[in-house]
Amino acid sequence: MKRNNIPLNIREKNNSKISLLCSIVVLAVLFLLVYQIDYSLIRKPQKEASEATALEQQESEDASAAPEISTATVIAVGDNLYHSMLYQSGETDSGAWNYDQIYANVLDEIQAADIAMIDQETVFAPSHDNVSSYPLFATPEEVGDAIIKAGFNVVESATNHMDDYGYDYLKSTLDFWSSNYPDIPVLGIHATQDDADTVKVKEVNGIKVAFLDYTYGTNGSGTGDGNDYMIDIFDKDKVSAMIQKAKEVSDCIIFVAHWGAEDETMPNEYEKQWAAFLMEQGVDVIIGGHPHVLQPYGRLSDDQGHSTLVFYSLGNFVSTQEELPELLEGMAGFTIQKSTLNGESTIEILSPEIRPMVMHYNYNTGEYGPYMLEDYTEDLASQHSVRDVLGDEFTLAALQAKFQEIMSMNVKPSTNTNLLNVKFDWEGNMIDKTTGDVVEDTESIHSWEYTASSDSSDSAGDGSDNSSDNASSDGSYDNETDSSYDGSSDSYDSSYDSSSYDSGYDDNSYDSSYSDSSYDDSSYDSSYDNSSYDDGSYDGSYDDSSYDDSNYDDSYDGSYDSNYDENY
Repeated sequence: MKRNNIPLNIREKNNSKISLLCSIVVLAVLFLLVYQIDYSLIRKPQKEASEATALEQQESEDASAAPEISTATVIAVGDNLYHSMLYQSGETDSGAWNYDQIYANVLDEIQAADIAMIDQETVFAPSHDNVSSYPLFATPEEVGDAIIKAGFNVVESATNHMDDYGYDYLKSTLDFWSSNYPDIPVLGIHATQDDADTVKVKEVNGIKVAFLDYTYGTNGSGTGDGNDYMIDIFDKDKVSAMIQKAKEVSDCIIFVAHWGAEDETMPNEYEKQWAAFLMEQGVDVIIGGHPHVLQPYGRLSDDQGHSTLVFYSLGNFVSTQEELPELLEGMAGFTIQKSTLNGESTIEILSPEIRPMVMHYNYNTGEYGPYMLEDYTEDLASQHSVRDVLGDEFTLAALQAKFQEIMSMNVKPSTNTNLLNVKFDWEGNMIDKTTGDVVEDTESIHSWEYTASSDSSDSAGDGSDNSSDNASSDGSYDNETDSSYDGSSDSYDSSYDSSSYDSGYDDNSYDSSYSDSSYDDSSYDSSYDNSSYDDGSYDGSYDDSSYDDSNYDDSYDGSYDSNYDENY
């Protein structure tokens, strides 16, 4: 009962404490609630936004630190050389001429490339009545239509045959291109001096590619006084000046060179000296032609940082010549990669290769055209009309073996410069432009000499190192090829690096003491006559009994040799 008599002030005090405690709890809860609301609705979004901004900034910084990459794929083929049976194959009863079928078997490869280059070896005839074949070539204009339709978008034209019929036919050819395909870069021939002084540039995927195209000379009908600008002919000063122009307007320079000795699978001294010079001038890729047969390829480099990919010769593309090496062909391929960072760009040439092809023709069925060798069959080889000439020598296995042989040759780079300032006279002699003296080539070797030297070195088995010292001005040469080609599309590995230009053969074959009496410079040999072979390009009836033009046969005097093979 006494508890009921607790003083009121004590109870009030207890109730007050409880109320205070409850208030504190409520306030704490309210504070926490407000804090949570503030965090969720205000501070958290602000934090997330700040973090997102920082992340974006970091990503932006990272992106700015990574180069922007763009690429352009390139393929190139050799000489588009129409002999009589080829241009006759395009005639129809309706009177229309068409050559689309010639390129049907390689369309996929041509059209897959961003840049597809072809050497149009000859001028076009003004009319069908003027069409002609060896030794003076004038090709139907419809061939031009066919190569563009096939997918080629760069046409090389600085060749020894561009002057076969002089000014009128050359002008007619230029008119054909400008009237029908004004957007196609046509290299090495020009309608005006201004055009000759202008570098041809093609932009692909943001990459500006400049093209230059030069020939060692022409067969010499003569475009006439004052028209020297019409055909680009090797001249050291002019070439150097045009390369500097190309650097100013492009990211990458592709140089097309019509050079070398016909039917010779080993590059000669003229080719090698010019290749080294072009590398030093800053050319990225060299694409060679004229020998009508394949030659090796690889990278030239030096200790100054220069590097150039060189395809010395791609051989023929379309022809009806009659030797196995002349029917074995190559399609060069590579990728141009442009990397841009902070406004600065660099160029790399990636994945270089030569894919082998074969020119097929069957006179009985009227079938003409190149095949990729990987698509060619023994059955097709057995139907090739060249077997009427070569017999069992022409087989799929023989083509594969020849390709392997050529691609396995190592080429010694040249350190000489004595052939950079020469011109060629009508006999094929190299003449120093300054002194007028004949310049002798004592450095070149034939492929058979190279092979004999290699065989001799191999048989000796003394384990000696025959590689040369590559610490020269043009440095080293990386042979990009792999001789293990077996006919399949993937078996030819272009990544092989020999590390030097001549590590696989005996350098003694390049001995400067080699007698020039048995070998002419081969780059321009209009006098050599081997009696058994018509160069198939141009040598007319001239025979000086010692030397066949093989490269430059300006000696043709207008009289046809009654003994020459009509197929040429």
